[in-house]
Amino acid sequence: MTWTTATSLIPRRLIEASVAEGVQPDVTWPAIWAAGVVTSLLFFACIVAHEAAHTVVAVRTGIPVRSIRLFVFGGLAEMDREPDRPSQELMITIVGPVTSAVLGGLFLVLAGQLAAVSIPGVTAQWLGEMNLALVVFNLLPGFPLDGGRILRSIVWATTGDVVRGTRVASFVGSALGVALMAFGLIQFLASGGAVQWLWIAVIGWFLWSAARSGYRDAILRQQLHRYRIRDLLRPESGAVPFDGTVQEFIERGLYHDRFGLRPVVDAAGKLIGMLEGDDVRDVPLERRVETQLREIARPVDDMAVVAPDDLLSVVIDKAYETDRRLYFVVEDGYVLGIVDTVDVVNTLRARKR
Repeated sequence: MTWTTATSLIPRRLIEASVAEGVQPDVTWPAIWAAGVVTSLLFFACIVAHEAAHTVVAVRTGIPVRSIRLFVFGGLAEMDREPDRPSQELMITIVGPVTSAVLGGLFLVLAGQLAAVSIPGVTAQWLGEMNLALVVFNLLPGFPLDGGRILRSIVWATTGDVVRGTRVASFVGSALGVALMAFGLIQFLASGGAVQWLWIAVIGWFLWSAARSGYRDAILRQQLHRYRIRDLLRPESGAVPFDGTVQEFIERGLYHDRFGLRPVVDAAGKLIGMLEGDDVRDVPLERRVETQLREIARPVDDMAVVAPDDLLSVVIDKAYETDRRLYFVVEDGYVLGIVDTVDVVNTLRARKR
């Protein structure tokens, strides 16, 4: 973006302003490049402010936000769960475009106070226009854009069905994406290859793709709050006895199978520790026959354990943080089995409405 800003945007804007004002710009290339860097940083700061506004309202209404991700066409506040009611979604959503609109207005006011034929003047003008353009783009009524979420909240409030609201907003988003792709490609061919029309087609593809994947993700998130761990747990946990030896463990080939992380249980079946393949391999050869598994077991990590009555969202949240696939299902200290995040995703996809 810095390259485009410094080599195209700022010089072109300066030329246009100088023609309109009849004043020759007095700038240097180092100044233009410095302005390109600053303008790019300010633009992304505006996107962060937009997403931060979503984040603040989401947290204040009880929804934790994991992170903010930036993309070519904007950003995304990754919330731990979907809103519980349409009014909550509307509040979280609308504050983003309002923030961008305020920033756009402030930059345009600032541009009006600066010399028109100057780097600060043209960059402030562009930042104002871009923030307002982001408002317009984000308010397109296609999920998962802000406008699509607003549409979903309206349908949700009217019908009482969040799935129907998501379906309607995603359909509109897909239709808008296809329309933009077709319009951009037609204009690109008609203009003899003008790049700006190709960008319209790319934005259309982005919206179409985001609408489809956003719908799938939204349905999956809703399913995560409908089922509990016990609905999908596997009774086989790969547990090993605390008094077994390292040599027995190795001879049975347990250090390189699918479980990876294994629960170590006592004679009653209660969880007393965890064991990974590296823990076993690190034991010297001469000590493997006499070393019991409880001697090398590591303390139980709460992030590796879930309860049978936990929602499926709990294990998915832990998977985001730990990158693990298997989790122990424990109740009153006893290992009931394991839950596999791949099973969770596949089952929910099969059951989605």
